[in-house]
Amino acid sequence: MKIMRGCETSGSRTPSFSSEEQPLNRPLLVLLLIVLIPVVEASSAQDPVSDTNQSTRVTEIPDRFTRVESQLFEWVISPGVGDPSESLSRLVRNNLIHLRNWLGSSSTRKPQVFLVNSNQGLNQVLEMLGGQEVPEWVPAVALTGRGIIIIDNGYLQRSPLEGSATVVHELAHLVLFEAGGKIPRWVHEGIAQWAAKQRPDPSVRRKLILLAKAQALVPITELDLFLPETHVRASLLYAEAISFIDWSVKKYGDDLHRRILHRCRAGEEWQVAFEGETGITLQEATSKWSGDLARSDLYLGLFLDMVLSWQALAILVVVAALVQRNRRRRQLARMEEDEWQSPRFPTSDGQNRMEPSDDID
Repeated sequence: MKIMRGCETSGSRTPSFSSEEQPLNRPLLVLLLIVLIPVVEASSAQDPVSDTNQSTRVTEIPDRFTRVESQLFEWVISPGVGDPSESLSRLVRNNLIHLRNWLGSSSTRKPQVFLVNSNQGLNQVLEMLGGQEVPEWVPAVALTGRGIIIIDNGYLQRSPLEGSATVVHELAHLVLFEAGGKIPRWVHEGIAQWAAKQRPDPSVRRKLILLAKAQALVPITELDLFLPETHVRASLLYAEAISFIDWSVKKYGDDLHRRILHRCRAGEEWQVAFEGETGITLQEATSKWSGDLARSDLYLGLFLDMVLSWQALAILVVVAALVQRNRRRRQLARMEEDEWQSPRFPTSDGQNRMEPSDDID
């Protein structure tokens, strides 16, 4: 079974972040690009996604796993995990309904949500299903054609906020397949991140703006060529994908991707469907998007980043000096106390006691 994964530092091609257009002649901007922008940021992985076109559901549950039916989906629970909480069940149910409404899926299939207790358990289930092993930092996997999500419950316990977003992200992958069939990987990841509100942090967005100003973004139509085997959270490639999806929703309406996916389900390629719904080609749209991105406010954020960086360094130096000074003071105080209490020097600057008979009237 072929597993489609996200982006990591190794892959089929290394993005050059170049375009055919002439870059802006701004030495300061080029310097900022060299200093501030790594080509790909190394970080932990989010989730692999199956691009198989299989519709077969799992009928045999592993030994000692517990199957719990609900109206819209089915839990498959690993031994030792325990029953899912009501809040987790509600999260899955509500977002499955919302995503199907938003993306236009009329599917009635019941996704299977496997809960395991570790990454090792996740890989054991993948092996049973014929999938490929994933790295230890991967918290969840979506097998879109089979309607299966496998989630590390330990990750949900350790990181409840990020874990909730991961659950929504995985559900989005399943619903995208239901609504539109096979679509480009960058669209899959962009929409899944947008649905889960996994926005890039401000520093990553500023790097995108710098690339847009230098006309050095990877062309959207070529993103799939650069996406390696594992998703790197907050990488520039995935930040670019979600940025374009966000721009397209704001520009053409919240129902744009539902309409596009409807055309895809009817047999059109995603790019053709996009042009049919927006009235412009994908290349024209990406030109408009990158132009809007390049006009975004940037330098104030960069200035604040530099100021805060220097401030943080200065604060660390001051704190280190204060700590060292306090240590020296405590050491001196201990030395003076030891001298004061010493029986060897009763008439020193420390201890100097008088007997009652020596009192002076």
